[in-house]
Amino acid sequence: DEDLYRSYEIINATNFAQLESKEWLAENLSSILTNKEYLRDGDVRDVLIMGAWYGITGGFLKQYLNKEYNIWNVDFDPECQKYGQLLHKDIEACNNTTFVTEDAIEYFFDRTTAFQVLINTSCEHMEQDDIDLILASKNPNTIICFQSNNFHSQAEHITTFNNLKEFEQSLKLIKVYWSGTLKTSSCERYMVIGI
Repeated sequence: DEDLYRSYEIINATNFAQLESKEWLAENLSSILTNKEYLRDGDVRDVLIMGAWYGITGGFLKQYLNKEYNIWNVDFDPECQKYGQLLHKDIEACNNTTFVTEDAIEYFFDRTTAFQVLINTSCEHMEQDDIDLILASKNPNTIICFQSNNFHSQAEHITTFNNLKEFEQSLKLIKVYWSGTLKTSSCERYMVIGI
């Protein structure tokens, strides 16, 4: 039953581990985005969240950052747009939040210079070749914030890593501004911010 599945998925998207991971991202990324030293192309205007699910990451970011930032939540599942808009409709800080139903990679490739920040909290669900292509296609000064994990036993996790260093090296960034590990009950979550 679709409604039962969607209810389970929304509960999963807002469970403790998911929320902890999103807040961890927002805290650490905001310290980079509020420091002019890291903003090589001036102030941030547009943030792309690839595979945004229900927009929880963008909601957390809005709590930490300039409310004028445009957050683009892109996910291929049309129900994510529907429920994401419902979850955010009464939050004033989320006025500049847009939900788009499209393949996030294709959406990005059509606009490679439109965003000052790229976020992907689910690199484990992507082929490494796609991650490499995104990084090679972005503006050199666009800041990325990518996450993956070591949850190897999940069948849908096709690109996992044994440790943070391995994940960081796979991204081949020019400069790493910040990287860290969040230990959860099921795995270690890795995050890298840089250009």
